[in-house]
Amino acid sequence: MKRTNESGRSMVEMLGVLAIIGVLSIGGIAGYSMAMNRYRANEVIDTASKYAVVVFAGAQTYVATGGGTAVANYTPPAPADMGLTVPTNAEITKNKIEDDGVTLNIKFQTEAVCKAGASILGVSVTAGTAGTDGSSGTPATCASNTITYKFKQS
Repeated sequence: MKRTNESGRSMVEMLGVLAIIGVLSIGGIAGYSMAMNRYRANEVIDTASKYAVVVFAGAQTYVATGGGTAVANYTPPAPADMGLTVPTNAEITKNKIEDDGVTLNIKFQTEAVCKAGASILGVSVTAGTAGTDGSSGTPATCASNTITYKFKQS
């Protein structure tokens, strides 16, 4: 009987390759998910910082033109009324206007996006709760997807 040398891959080798591809795919999907959360958070924070600048300038103009004696009395329009596009399922609202900045409530789309936003803003998050931002002293929680943050103006 004549023996033939067969060349090719065994089933074990093929399963090994599939296992490696599976592990790499899971890592890629997790990385993509984290990147998208940071992107969404950056989008909301960028809009919030633009809104804070416009609100602060509006409050300064309000006082300078004799509209009132304190910037805290200024009632700004909503971001959409100022031509700013707030991402879907996110909200930006005024909390407080002071002489050195504007404190905003920033509501993110999901808790994961809120945690990414807290990381970007430098607010600590432990057990689902974001600590104070250090300037306004107001605690925030990612359980409600909201962070209160003071945007200081120079």
